[in-house]
Amino acid sequence: MPDIAMHLAVEADLDTVHTAISTTEGIRGWFTTTATAAEGVDGLHGPAFPGVPEPWCLRVTEAQPGRRLVLAGPNGPWTGTEQTYELPARPEGGITLRFPHSGFPAADDVHRDFTYGWATTFVQLKSYAETGEPAPLFTA
Repeated sequence: MPDIAMHLAVEADLDTVHTAISTTEGIRGWFTTTATAAEGVDGLHGPAFPGVPEPWCLRVTEAQPGRRLVLAGPNGPWTGTEQTYELPARPEGGITLRFPHSGFPAADDVHRDFTYGWATTFVQLKSYAETGEPAPLFTA
């Protein structure tokens, strides 16, 4: 199965980046303004997108605040995939966001679309975490 594997240097502290990826307010600051997020294992994240009839659902399967967040997709195009956010500190300051999105059945156009989508979305995450200024990719 092909995976998407990305990493990104972010000039922000662990708490800021963790909040951005794990809370409703944080996700609305860089991803989509109509997201919801429940923290902790078994919590549900519900990002919604313009023109999509229902929110996509992600279940938190692992949560280590300030270190690691794992989400599994039980519906929508993420069904059967797993997203992992790892947040190791960088010796020179800030963090490195490591992000594998695994479980895609094929390296097809869906996989390619998500690869491009994550790269684009993480530009927004980096900007939001570093400046505190909301810059969501999708707005309702």
